[in-house]
Amino acid sequence: MIPSWTAWTFAAAGALFALGPIVIHLLNRRRFRVVHWAAMDFLREAVERSRRMLQLRDLLLMILRTAAVLLFGLALARPYWSPERTAFDASQPLHAVLVIDNSLSMAYDSLGVTLLDRAKQRAREFLDTLPSGSRISVVPLCGLPGGFHPDPYHTRQDARAALDRVEVVDRGGSLTLAANAARRACERLPNMAWRIVLFSDQQLANWRGLSRASDFQGLPEMQLVSVAAESPENIWLSSFYVQDGIADAETPTTLVAELRHQGSTARRDVPVTLEINGAEVATRTVSLEPGDAVRQVTFHQVLDMVAPEPGKCVMVPARVSIPSDRLPADDQRVLVVPVVAALPVVFVDQFGGQGEDPAQGRYGETRHLRRLLVPVTQRDETRRALVQIRHVTIDQLTAQLLEDVRLVVVAGVPDPGGAVPLLREFVLQGGQLLVAAGAGFEPDTWSARAWLEGRGILPAPLAPEPVGALPDEGRGTLRPFFLNYASMKQHACFQLAGVAQEELADLYAEPFFFKAVRIDLGPAVEDAAAAAERERLKELRTLLDARRATAPGDTPPTDVSAEAAAVDGGEWEERSRELAPDWLLWARGARDLARGDVPPAVGGEGSGQLDTAARGTLPRVLARFDNQLPFIVERSIGQGRVVFVASGLLSGWNTLPKTNAMLILDRMLRGMLQATLPPSNFPALDNILVPVEIDEPDVVYALTRPEMAGQSELLQGGYLGTQTRGVVICGALTRGIYHLAARRMSAGAERPQGPGAPLWETSVAVNGDPLGEESDLTSISEAEFRERAGSAPLRWVGPGQTISLAGPQVRGQDGWWYLVLAVLGMLLVEMLILAWSHLGTPRGQAHFSAAALHDDERSSRRKMSQTPADRQATVG
Repeated sequence: MIPSWTAWTFAAAGALFALGPIVIHLLNRRRFRVVHWAAMDFLREAVERSRRMLQLRDLLLMILRTAAVLLFGLALARPYWSPERTAFDASQPLHAVLVIDNSLSMAYDSLGVTLLDRAKQRAREFLDTLPSGSRISVVPLCGLPGGFHPDPYHTRQDARAALDRVEVVDRGGSLTLAANAARRACERLPNMAWRIVLFSDQQLANWRGLSRASDFQGLPEMQLVSVAAESPENIWLSSFYVQDGIADAETPTTLVAELRHQGSTARRDVPVTLEINGAEVATRTVSLEPGDAVRQVTFHQVLDMVAPEPGKCVMVPARVSIPSDRLPADDQRVLVVPVVAALPVVFVDQFGGQGEDPAQGRYGETRHLRRLLVPVTQRDETRRALVQIRHVTIDQLTAQLLEDVRLVVVAGVPDPGGAVPLLREFVLQGGQLLVAAGAGFEPDTWSARAWLEGRGILPAPLAPEPVGALPDEGRGTLRPFFLNYASMKQHACFQLAGVAQEELADLYAEPFFFKAVRIDLGPAVEDAAAAAERERLKELRTLLDARRATAPGDTPPTDVSAEAAAVDGGEWEERSRELAPDWLLWARGARDLARGDVPPAVGGEGSGQLDTAARGTLPRVLARFDNQLPFIVERSIGQGRVVFVASGLLSGWNTLPKTNAMLILDRMLRGMLQATLPPSNFPALDNILVPVEIDEPDVVYALTRPEMAGQSELLQGGYLGTQTRGVVICGALTRGIYHLAARRMSAGAERPQGPGAPLWETSVAVNGDPLGEESDLTSISEAEFRERAGSAPLRWVGPGQTISLAGPQVRGQDGWWYLVLAVLGMLLVEMLILAWSHLGTPRGQAHFSAAALHDDERSSRRKMSQTPADRQATVG
């Protein structure tokens, strides 16, 4: 049983407060000071006769009051006992926790009914076997779009109604997720015996999450009811993406769809249809062989149906689909393609725009990258091109030049000069920076000015002497080196759709490299980078706490550190501009929505969070040469990223610009640009935060869900961060496109203004299972279950087998009622005793005692006023 700390607290509190009557009783015994009074001696005998009765009454009252408080605390704790026995007693109620697997795979149609329907039927049959008075929790394993009732139901009818509301959602399940859900349900009724039953298709993918038996610690045996289909066959779309990450309205965009097939029969001539903005634009036909076949289908489409403004992004919805089969939920995938125009990109090289002279053959090191991002055919249509080029030298960089820029490329520059602090601020806010060697690049100067023990812009320090030599340096026989494709396989930016691994290896083997910069990577460098980032995060957290502590009109918080309390306002402003600059225009909303930049605490448990966050920003090698030296290294700094390329991009350092392998840098730059755009493709989530561009009070947002068939629901905007307004899409658990449109409300109207162009609109795409594992219907058998389950408290229930009710049962759940009645009875007895002691004294005796006490009091006062001689005379 899960320990109920609340129950123990009530019991301990009752025991503690039960000491109150005892303490009061003991204090009352010492309330009066004993005074020897000779005139009262004649009353002593009368008092001695009644004292025993009074002591007995007081003792009885103390016992009653102590027991009442103690039993009241026990009643609040609701005690019970659970004998360890397995015999089932139908007279004792149970708490049945029915965990229903409603993941994507449960929509598979088997013999005319879905697997979810099978699970519901078996759950209904189990409900009929429960003892009278049982409580029932119905837990959808993957949640529901509108949420579900977490409290246990009191009747079978309510539980059946809850079962009927369970529907398939676009999520994946696991045994660990089921154990956690069952644990939360059991904690709501700790004083009843639990029976946990999971109704699932027992996919093999579900069992990959079972890592240890401790996941089930504190839970009773969980019964796994299998409703798996026999010999399932399925074809599904496992992924759908834009090969280059972003698109423009001028050049063809490559959309890649991946199909998988599971089954013993081949699938011939399967049509794969592409829709853009709701209109069908292309169809491809593929065939899939038996077994676990995988095929990629590519579409090359010009997205010229939209015209984004310069520097802006338009989200274009796309959908790829195949004919429906027994699992129709995975026969489509959706995607929102960011189409951009004239995104500002700064290229910095040794000549800049003014020093470059094509007539004399003098080109800057960034020339080929500029031509890749903006081909010659687009030079006259810069408003619709992918990027807007700003070609400068390193000394021309200013904050005003970079305030609307998303990407900076620095190549062939000998010395960064004083631009390092500016570029670091740019990256901290979310900007992307690529630094490449080549031309007159001086590694020792760059390392001294731009590494700064991890506080600069380089991912790692550079060795003073490069490796290799240029062909015209005349140092003897050339010894070129090459790219190591094995080091590049794991990174998506080096993969091309429809190109086999052997062809990619040949492609990346083409360029010769004669000279490269040595990048120093090692434990000492990693420690320095982590320490620098940890120090930045800690100081930033301190400054944020200081701002909270000095905010006008607010109550100073009590959880700020001593360092934060000692920071004055002027110092906060100065240091915050260094640690968290705020001049990059487009990054403000993204910075508000970003997670993990500043851990919530700097001490105690927060120190571990700081270490984790800092270690997550360490340099990472993306590609190596065949001599194992790094070729491309990246590192996250703040919200942005820095990529360093160890060789040149144009000069005689290599032959890379003369080969098709140069495309890897084009894809890398496009991916870096995509990282600066707001997210638009999500897994199935309970809440999706969408930033909006309108800040007006009379504007509402109409949300059209994929399952609403043209109907919309109204959402109110609000602040998602300190500076960003947005809306929250709740219950996004269905695959498809979610469309948001901002419209103005008329005065006194309940609905927004009628048809017409909205003030603003966007779309987000939801694909619940990003890896497509839920579509693989391979399930485990009972024999495999026994091998994998190990010591975990699990029991297999196959088709036709009975779900057991045996196990320990709780007794005395209603005993707290009797404790409450006992408390009331004791209070009643106490009142009777007090009333009897008052009514049982004769009226005349009471008057006599009072008169006698009054006379004795006057006599005592008279005696106390006499002198000792008078007293002796009186006695004589």
